[in-house]
Amino acid sequence: MALSSNTLTHFTRKKEALFGILQGHFKIFFCKEVVRLTKGKRWSFYTPMVSFCDIPMSEIKDHIKKYGSYGIGLTKEWAMRNGLNPVLYVASNSALSASYRAAMRFYLAGSEDGSEDASGEADELLSEAEMALADVLRYMKNYEGPLERKSEKIENYRFSDEREWRYVPPYSSENEMFVTRVEYENNPETYSDMYDSCRLEFTPDDIKYIIINDDSEIREVINHLRNINGVRHSLDEIERLTTRILTTEQIKGDF
Repeated sequence: MALSSNTLTHFTRKKEALFGILQGHFKIFFCKEVVRLTKGKRWSFYTPMVSFCDIPMSEIKDHIKKYGSYGIGLTKEWAMRNGLNPVLYVASNSALSASYRAAMRFYLAGSEDGSEDASGEADELLSEAEMALADVLRYMKNYEGPLERKSEKIENYRFSDEREWRYVPPYSSENEMFVTRVEYENNPETYSDMYDSCRLEFTPDDIKYIIINDDSEIREVINHLRNINGVRHSLDEIERLTTRILTTEQIKGDF
């Protein structure tokens, strides 16, 4: 049995969010990240991205419980064409962690409380090489550590089990590559639409699976596909998409 999948899947908890993706492709949102490096230091920041998992359907049940019963799976060929990359999982006390922190501290200062906020503000003093080094942080996550959500905190959560891939838009002077936690949380409206015109696009041929909760929603999904894609895509393409619908009930029972 393969340890990875030929499909990258993005999950969401809401059917409306899935319908929005099918209609308007993937929107780019700022997501909170905390990367803990050596000596208890952590980088806390928000960065624009879209996340996927590289988990075979036979192993994906636990992931569905954490991230939702609706999803869309796309081919890895599509991922390669669009510049997605696997997350770099780093053990917090490893030599690599220490080396990267030392390099980052070349131009990002630590704060008094033991945390370090990554800054995405344009700075003419930063060279292209320094910006490229900072860009690596957008693909970095701890191998394991505390998982903090609104309703729970899990100690020693193994993030590497998610086998995450990410799309992050190329950095430029027009859009922030990342912003500090404090800056984002004090001004979320400033960043909510920053990447609104930037979409991660796909075609019907790129889709391997459309995942919904149960059989009662199949007809609704089929109607949605026909309504939104009838002008842009052929009837044959739409019909092929309807054969790629899976339910979480099927996944839990048949894989």
